[in-house]
Amino acid sequence: MMILAVDVRAFDTVILDPGHGAHDRGAAIGYVYEKHLALDTARRVEQLLKKEGLKVIMTRSRDVFIPLQDRSAAGNRGRGAIFVSVHYNYNRGGSGAGAETYYHFSSSYMLAAYIQAYLVQRTSMTNRGVKSAGFHVIRATTKNPAVLVECGFVSNSTERARMMTGEYRARIAEGIAQGIIAYRKSK
Repeated sequence: MMILAVDVRAFDTVILDPGHGAHDRGAAIGYVYEKHLALDTARRVEQLLKKEGLKVIMTRSRDVFIPLQDRSAAGNRGRGAIFVSVHYNYNRGGSGAGAETYYHFSSSYMLAAYIQAYLVQRTSMTNRGVKSAGFHVIRATTKNPAVLVECGFVSNSTERARMMTGEYRARIAEGIAQGIIAYRKSK
């Protein structure tokens, strides 16, 4: 009996999950809400990936609340897909800075590593690294590689000023998209 290894990079669909939504603002300072930043960034990633010929499924494309189990269910639909949840970070005191990408299953590590590398390269953000975590959306997405990207700290006044500009969010989106494409092309 012959067992074939599945190439986890053989995907043609990217499930993008902009964090939070509606009453769940996520990280917030004043009127700067994570839910808006994440949605805008994910929409930008969506456009870049579509230009590369990939199919993109958004868990939300407007300001609505999607329960965590529905987000991970979307990540588990179909084969030949990856799941990327887009977030912005927060810490009390405002001293946190930089980008970090999380994975839960080891099969998702390389996807996280590619996204993190390109995100840091494109934005010059502090590299907080690739980390393992048990966030629901990446823990419960078991059928496809799944990562959660933290695109900087809303609580950091310097990073917040940057992320409020469309130009900077475009660079974040380019880093995420380039990481996804490089992961897909890697052998």
